[in-house]
Amino acid sequence: MFFDIFIILLILFLLYQVYQYKRPSIKLIYKENEEIRQIISKCPSLFTYFPTPYLNGFLHTVLSSFKHPTEKHSTNKEHIENTGMSIDWIDRGHGIDKNKPLLFIMPGLTGSVEDGYINTIVSEAHKQHFHNICVYNYRVLQKEGDFTFRPKFYNYGLNMNPQNYDDPYRDYEHFEEDVIQNKRTRVDLPADLHHCLSYLKQKYHFNKILAIGCSYGGAQLGNYLGRFSNIRLVDAAVLVCAPHHMLINQKYLSYSMDIALTKILKGKLKECNPKPECYQRYPIECQRVVNRALSANWISDFDANFVIQLYGYKSVKDYYQHFSLANRFPLINIPTLCICTEDDDVCHIMALQENQLQESAKNIICVAKAGGHIGFLEGWKTESIWFPKPAIEYLKQFAEIHYKNH
Repeated sequence: MFFDIFIILLILFLLYQVYQYKRPSIKLIYKENEEIRQIISKCPSLFTYFPTPYLNGFLHTVLSSFKHPTEKHSTNKEHIENTGMSIDWIDRGHGIDKNKPLLFIMPGLTGSVEDGYINTIVSEAHKQHFHNICVYNYRVLQKEGDFTFRPKFYNYGLNMNPQNYDDPYRDYEHFEEDVIQNKRTRVDLPADLHHCLSYLKQKYHFNKILAIGCSYGGAQLGNYLGRFSNIRLVDAAVLVCAPHHMLINQKYLSYSMDIALTKILKGKLKECNPKPECYQRYPIECQRVVNRALSANWISDFDANFVIQLYGYKSVKDYYQHFSLANRFPLINIPTLCICTEDDDVCHIMALQENQLQESAKNIICVAKAGGHIGFLEGWKTESIWFPKPAIEYLKQFAEIHYKNH
């Protein structure tokens, strides 16, 4: 009896694996129009993805962190004034050419120019003849972060006036009272990003800025494009495994992944603050609880005792609701490619907000059947990381000055 049940279950499992193997590797979602069809036709890599068949999402995520391209990159760091923000220029000895576009790469929460997936993006960009390439370092987890800095466009695009309750975006409902009353300066990541892009635009006069945001970098980029839609400085964007709805992501986050990510965050925070006196650079609200963040077991605890104190949110729930990309997707008015996977353990597929994304005729959603979180290993021997290929092919089309929409 039990043996028969086992055989039936085994057959069903094998049939499911065959189905998974045979079905298309990606699904594209977009509004049908000629412009989108032309763009897709120039991204052949969208149709050549062969995810390593014996890996699940977790293994895609973990094993890809050991993948590095053979090409070696040298970098030069440039600090954005005294803000704690900086960029790493990829230097091939040719200098900066203002007549060519800038490829602006935004890593994940604890990512940097040294990470394998960032280097893979750079190598792919070199193949497509991108000349100006830089990697963004935001100030929250930087040793030099200045948390008294208030960018010029602080809180731009937010409804922070409780009297303006007719506005569908009642942003003020999510923030602490002293933040709403301007008695405390919070860290405003999209405003930081606009400050950095403005600095680069004014200094180097790039004809175009094309951006890729991965994971939490994608969350920052998507929020920026939505909030700053009237004055944004980015001409086209790619969001890779970005959190569309953070409350749903948190609900489906596995215990093992939650613990692993919390450990990584705590390590980065400790690296930035090797001595207790380092805490003095944080707002007083954060100084009181940063030790709790360093002893957190779960991401929600870390966010409660560090992140929301810096960002000025009332609660972790308010942070997850307000910073989710779903809120800003309808406002994005530039061509945007959104790449995600069905087996992402960090940004769960259940959080994908197709309806909001499809409100713009310029958006393309690419859902891969496998790839994990910023993994996308392909081939039987995990030969390469796939997502940089379609991402760069997509952005390359908007690099030309004469492109009709830019």
